[in-house]
Amino acid sequence: MKFTPQYRQTLCVILDGGYTPLDVREFVQLCYLLALPLVRSRIARGKLNLEILGLSEGDIVYDCLADLFRRDATGQFVHVKSFFENQNVDPRIAHEDEVLLTIRRLVFGRVHHSIVRLYSEGDPALGKVLRNLSIELDRSDRFEHRARFGETYLIVRDADPCLHRPPIPSDRLRQKFSQIVSVRDSVPEMLRKLHKILLAEDTYQRAAPLVAVALIFKEAYAIGVDVQQDERSPAEQELEQEDLGRVVESVCRKVADDARPTYVGRGKRTQEEYGSYIAALREILLSEAGVMEKNGASYFELLKIQMPGLTRPAYMRRHKPILEYLARRAKRQIAAELKKN
Repeated sequence: MKFTPQYRQTLCVILDGGYTPLDVREFVQLCYLLALPLVRSRIARGKLNLEILGLSEGDIVYDCLADLFRRDATGQFVHVKSFFENQNVDPRIAHEDEVLLTIRRLVFGRVHHSIVRLYSEGDPALGKVLRNLSIELDRSDRFEHRARFGETYLIVRDADPCLHRPPIPSDRLRQKFSQIVSVRDSVPEMLRKLHKILLAEDTYQRAAPLVAVALIFKEAYAIGVDVQQDERSPAEQELEQEDLGRVVESVCRKVADDARPTYVGRGKRTQEEYGSYIAALREILLSEAGVMEKNGASYFELLKIQMPGLTRPAYMRRHKPILEYLARRAKRQIAAELKKN
């Protein structure tokens, strides 16, 4: 994006307070144009789920930026003005690249913080995990947390984070975490186990996005998986597995029936594609609940069994958000059913 002389003039009058309604509209449009590619990218990479948030792409952008456009009693855009002052950037004389970079940092930071808020509002359970996680991160010396690419990352402190490597895929991290987590684990214990996983990583970065980590922690609580051996007899364990298997099968059918009108009925996916999602979902739920033996397969690998020609780029772009949404929905229902018993 080119920072034109008109953009510079608009920003100057916004900061000086001598703006007109037209200047405000142009400033809002500038911020929107900067934020939109970031939001679209996060949707495409499965880091933003419109189904969970219940908002359109445009609604998310405007909601994220709303605080930037608030003014005080004197009409000053206080957030924008204080940010430029803290960055020591004067848009009247600074190079256009520096001004554009500053406004982009402001917009990207606001988008990130607002997305965390939107997820918390749309999913109260996730919001609680995010709050507890943030509190524990302030106490822990295992991770530093800083913004990267408009998103907060947890980065290991006591080893080379290897940030030159590609980011760790969320399904790989989820699969490794599910193998060692227990539902009795506290947030500090979960962070310790996450740290152990990332330290052992020799292919990907030793870092993970905050929201992705919170979702994995939340799923660990929701599914009720405890990988530790208990002291019940084999017969008791077998009966419990049968009961859990029936709950999983029932919930899987219900989720399939409930979501079919949205995806198949509205033509978003074919019946064959949707059937593949449900078949993969069943394997995910049964393995994570301990009814079937875990084989370490990721969501992508389980869906690929149903769609032999599936490539990872196609999975990330088209299928990952839906499959993960169905899995989260099913896990919440399983947790609710188990509480009744």
